[in-house]
Amino acid sequence: MPLPELGLSLSITDNRGSAFYAGAGEREHMGKAEMFYEDHTIMITISDEQSGFTTVDLVNDVGKIFQVDLPTYKMKLTDDKTHEESLYEVTRDRLLFKELNLQENIGGFSVFGLNFLKKKQYVLPSVAYEPKSDKMETFEVSKYRTLKPDYLSYHLRKNEEETGFLVAGKLPKELFENSNPDCFFCVIDKSEGLSFIGDIQYREKFIKKTPKVIVNVIKRNQQIKEVNFNRKGVSEIIYL
Repeated sequence: MPLPELGLSLSITDNRGSAFYAGAGEREHMGKAEMFYEDHTIMITISDEQSGFTTVDLVNDVGKIFQVDLPTYKMKLTDDKTHEESLYEVTRDRLLFKELNLQENIGGFSVFGLNFLKKKQYVLPSVAYEPKSDKMETFEVSKYRTLKPDYLSYHLRKNEEETGFLVAGKLPKELFENSNPDCFFCVIDKSEGLSFIGDIQYREKFIKKTPKVIVNVIKRNQQIKEVNFNRKGVSEIIYL
């Protein structure tokens, strides 16, 4: 499936030397007059085409570490001025560690009230955002951006509904813990997301004016519902 071109933009920054400095830099709203100068668009398209895996470490109840491979998907970045295209990987499934459940008495047998060969299995739910009806959903994210020296986040909102975040870089723990929506699209690159951040900033500086930023999310056919694991490691991944 050919990916539609999409756009990404500069709006608010925490750089005190910038004309766009906004102090806290958290999802500030641009004024209406500023919108008239958005002559160009930066486009980001999150595709349904799987590109690889990224490894997540899990720790069981006895301290053993084992790994879960989450799928990554192709994401394209371009703009309508330079027309340069960059490809990245992004995760679309988020494991909800706070909702980890323990299921006991799986298999085994009981004699005189004693359990033999009793098994423990953990169930780790996953959450993701998918367009509800259309094959693709579009978000204009220019007004909702947080830029720090080592991370960037765009808040995906539509019709005042909070959907999730597109994030890159060394993300603060509070971003995951205090966010209202649970869904995160995490950019994966060889420099922990910093290449993507630099790519965005390069395009913004080249355009010179505040561009519009568009994020397209293409609907997938399946997503992870939960991951089941025991003392030996992952036993099963359940898909919707």
